[in-house]
Amino acid sequence: MSALLQNRYQLVEPIGHGGMGVVYRALDRLAGQEVALKRVMEREEIAEEDTAVPLSLLSTHRFTRRLALAQEFQLLAGLRHPHIISVLDYGFDADRMPFFTMDLLPAAQTVVEAGRRLSLPEQITLIIQMLQALTYLYWRGVLHNDLKPANVLVVDEQIKLLDFGLSAAAGQSSGGAGTWAYMAPEVMRGGKVGQSPYSRASDLFAVGVMAYEMIVGRRPFPTIAPSLPVNQIWRSCPKTNCCAPCLPAC
Repeated sequence: MSALLQNRYQLVEPIGHGGMGVVYRALDRLAGQEVALKRVMEREEIAEEDTAVPLSLLSTHRFTRRLALAQEFQLLAGLRHPHIISVLDYGFDADRMPFFTMDLLPAAQTVVEAGRRLSLPEQITLIIQMLQALTYLYWRGVLHNDLKPANVLVVDEQIKLLDFGLSAAAGQSSGGAGTWAYMAPEVMRGGKVGQSPYSRASDLFAVGVMAYEMIVGRRPFPTIAPSLPVNQIWRSCPKTNCCAPCLPAC
């Protein structure tokens, strides 16, 4: 792979992908170090092939979204916390597609993978680190909106949150097989017109699901999908003592 972005970032190889884009290992030729570079894929709400859509409207739509992304990148690049991955740089490639660079986390595991081999006190430490990172984000006016194991990585028993706050600006919906299991019922239902269903509470719901999965060894609900009645989740009281005797009975 020989793609070069902004005459600075040499793409080496893809190392991950998701609903928002592809992550590459890249060489920052200016700094002389490897970074993680994420190219954000924009999901067009207006189909390009729809000839009934005026080009001027399509161009305005793209400009507005990319402006929102640039503003998000600027905010995220200013976040500094030991449990939040550092956004180093951001910009747009030759095709005007947005990208940003982050610290490269070699040998990182998801919080669920890493937590399952730890003792209960160590697992609780990881949970506290997640909450500390979220507290800082909320203080800075940022919701995560897409908390799931793939976005909560562990290196040397230290949490690193990533991919926060970008879904709305990119015009993405946080759907998909890897996300539904951690999505709060009110988010599944969707918000009122003009209102986002996401909140601090929906972030904390995802933390609770990950904590349960890490400690007990399975998710608290057998299956979560758009077809599952949300009342079933609200009425549920997942058991813990049957699988994790060290925890108080539910």
